[in-house]
Parts: sequence; C-alpha cells; structure tokens
Amino acid sequence: MAVAERTDAELVALARSGDKDAFGQLIERYQSMAKRIAMGMVANEDTAQDLVQEAMLQAYLCLDHLQDDRSFKNWLYGIVLNVCRSYIRDARAVFFSLEAMAGGLNFDAIPFTGVSPDPQKVAEEQEVYGLVLEAVNALSPKNRTATLLFYQEQLSLQEIAALLGVSVVAIKGRLHKSRLQLRAQLLPLYTESNPRVAIEQRRSNMIEVKIADVIPHIEQKDNTQNYIVALWDEASRRVLPIWVGRWEGESIALGLSEVAPPRPMTYKFIATLLEAVGTKLESVRVEALREATFYAVVSLRCGDQVREVDARPSDAIALALHANSPIYVSQELLEQQGVAVPQSLMEQPLGKGLDNLREKREQQKRDDEEQLQKMLATQARLTEDEKAKKHQELIGFVFGSE
Repeated sequence: MAVAERTDAELVALARSGDKDAFGQLIERYQSMAKRIAMGMVANEDTAQDLVQEAMLQAYLCLDHLQDDRSFKNWLYGIVLNVCRSYIRDARAVFFSLEAMAGGLNFDAIPFTGVSPDPQKVAEEQEVYGLVLEAVNALSPKNRTATLLFYQEQLSLQEIAALLGVSVVAIKGRLHKSRLQLRAQLLPLYTESNPRVAIEQRRSNMIEVKIADVIPHIEQKDNTQNYIVALWDEASRRVLPIWVGRWEGESIALGLSEVAPPRPMTYKFIATLLEAVGTKLESVRVEALREATFYAVVSLRCGDQVREVDARPSDAIALALHANSPIYVSQELLEQQGVAVPQSLMEQPLGKGLDNLREKREQQKRDDEEQLQKMLATQARLTEDEKAKKHQELIGFVFGSE
C-alpha cells in the first residue's frame, strides 16, 4: 500500500519503527492545519512557521508518548497550541517603560514611595476569583473543557471540535449548557460586582475639579522628566496628584496658558475635528484606580447619541482644556487618594509650576527662533549643486538598497 493511502494510525506505527518518510507524510497531511492554528494565535507568518516547525520536532521526539495512534491529529493539535502558548507567555513578559505607562499613574506609585494594596480589596478580588473558579469546576468534564477552550484559550468552534474529535453541533450544545449553569450560579455575583453598575454609581457622585498646577519632576537616577498634574477639589480642599508623561504634561500646561501656537497642536487639532463633525466633548471623568494606574472616560455627544470612550487621564485632561469641557473625579477616588490642604495654605498662590514652565517655554521659544534663523541662513547659502546632492542622498537613503 502506498504511504499516501495509509491511515494516521498506520503512518504512526511506521514512523515509530524508524520510517522517516511515514512521519513526513503525517507532517505534510497536517502542515496547513498546524500553521492555521499558529497564525490564529501569533498573527505573524514567520513566527507562526517557526512555531510549527518546533511543534513538529516535539511531535517526532515524543511520538512514543502517543497513546492512541488514531488520534495523531488531535494530539498534534494540542502540541501546536502548547508551543504557541509558551511563546505568547514569554512575549508577554516585557516590562513597559515608565514613559509608556505614565498617562495617569498614581502619585504614590513612582518614585517616592511603594504601593501597598488595600487588604480589603485584595480579599474581595480573591473571593470573586474563588467563586468563579468554583462555578467552572462544577461543570461536567466535557462542558468544562469546551468552556475553557472557547473563553480562556479563544479557540473557534471548529478548532475545538477538531481538537476534541466531536462535531461543531456538539460543542455548541456543551457551551449552551455551560452558560445556563454558570449564569444561574454567578448572576448574583455579577449583580453585586458588575463594573458597569459600579461606574453608574460613581457617575452620580462626581466632583468637578480644576487644574491647580502642572509640576515638572526630574528623576535623578536616569535624568528622565515626568510631570505631576494636581487636580483641585476646592469645596473639600483636596488635591489629587497624577503622574503623566513629559509630552502630555507640556500639552496640559500649554492648554492652561493664554499663548496660542502658530499652528494647532495635537489636542487642539482633535478638539477642532470634534467640533467640525458636530460632536461635543461633554465631560471628562477620572473614575477608577487599578494597579496604580488611573482610568478616565471621555463623554462625547453627537446629536441625541452619547458615546463614552476609555482614555488615559493625561489625554482626557489635555483634550478637555482645549474643548472647554469640565473635568470630574469620583468622590471615592478623592477620598482614597486625595491629599488634604491645610486652611493656612489656602492664601498661597497656585500655579508656581506653571509659572516655571512658562519661563522655560519663553526661553525655548527664543532658542528655537535663533536655531531657525541659523537653519534658514545655512539653507540660503547652499548652491544648486549642493541642494541636488542633498536630494540625491535623501532619495538614496529612502529608496536605495543600503
């Protein structure tokens, strides 16, 4: 019998006996399936191909561990999934830079003090996790496996069916039963801890704030510069400090100044675009603090429709300044993270950080104008041949082979 006509079980038996051509036929038979799985998980063709090759090598080396020769396809499917999962876990172990994360960090997070989680909050999260895990474990083995593959591993119905060796209809049935059981067990928990319900409660208790100051801070260790935006709750004499990145901090400071740049900057441009399409930025709300990072919501109205967009506080605040929109902070955040200001300091003028930034900006403006004049003078002295040479160098760099 030709190798191509043999079943998977026959080819596995031949491969175990040392027939490399038989294993090659197995690989050829399921190469496209393995690559499709890998592409669905890593979305990069070169990486997917490398992972498929690694999975094939593992399958060859572990062929003696296959208990049922007839299930080679599902067994290989599982190996490809595990290889891809390992790659994704390794790729996720990348620490973001402070600059990338500084769109709204808790003031206590960097670099002055460490962050101590609220013991009550930790206990509540552990309790919720335990209840969800208990509900999933209460499912039947078949339904639990299908549920985890669909919701946790994000596999399609067709992929789960191929992996478990059943029909798509059977997988749909298992998921339907799982949903009914989980809904009955977790609905009370959902009602109590639904984030959307919590957000609605926070909206009804928002405090309007102003920007008291924007303060530059240079970290001595690596000379990096970030900014502290101080949100001021005048009624309760509390200030909420939020770390933001340098670019965002300067944009917020510019929005507070009366100086208009010659051309619209990014946030002013966005505000103008919203106005041009008939959309009003109704408000900005700093609503939550999770893992030392603040979360904000931008509320947009277009006619009768209101859309809410998740945003970094730094972006939301800068946009609100240019759109003349109010800024709110939840009372819960102000109570937990706000810093009380003594009455004795109330007569002190605000905005010292802004004054310093204004002086630096004026100096930078003078330096930029001087630099521009030098560049224009240099450009004026260039001959036509020198200009042509520079153009050739540019074209060669962009489109050349090197």
